Amino acid sequence: MKSKIIDKYNLKTPLIGVTGKKHDSAAEAKASFELYKYGFVPYDSMFGQVFFDVEGKPFWARPDFIHLATGVFAEFKTKRTNGKEFKARADKAMQDVEQQIAAGRIKESHRGYKQLEHAWNHSIQKVAAVSNQLPLQTPLVLIYEKALGLNEERRCKKNGVFMLSLQNLSGFAMFLRMASLGLAVGYERHGFRYSAKAN
Repeated sequence: MKSKIIDKYNLKTPLIGVTGKKHDSAAEAKASFELYKYGFVPYDSMFGQVFFDVEGKPFWARPDFIHLATGVFAEFKTKRTNGKEFKARADKAMQDVEQQIAAGRIKESHRGYKQLEHAWNHSIQKVAAVSNQLPLQTPLVLIYEKALGLNEERRCKKNGVFMLSLQNLSGFAMFLRMASLGLAVGYERHGFRYSAKAN
């Protein structure tokens, strides 16, 4: 059954996105309207495989969006990803945050900021593990709400993560459009290359 498409973002229902799906954040819901213009829709399922961090600890992952015509997945972030290398350390850091909140040493309202700093789901290493362990025909792109500059693109590239922002998505979207039509096309940005073969 096809979802009903909502015309525009509504501040009165801040977590509801373009397809009526309830998102994890208002920013992600709002971004869904922009991403929909380029063929991306919210994705509700987990990837069909287990991923492993650099210590070999398993974890599951779910992308935020999928480009239906090509199968390209997207992870959406509003802020720069943190540098937590290991899932266990990220989980321990968040346990410490929860204990400090319970003890009154950190305000409850600061939980979100601490998640950005410490949580595994906000780690560049988590995005890298998923991106690098997916099959080659299942690419993942990290899309930031706003452009974070060339240093962040280099940091992502160093970790094997292809990064864009909502502001510079149009060129990649054109590549996806041509690929969905069965054309043999390629796309390159700061050393990252994607290609699609003609049917």
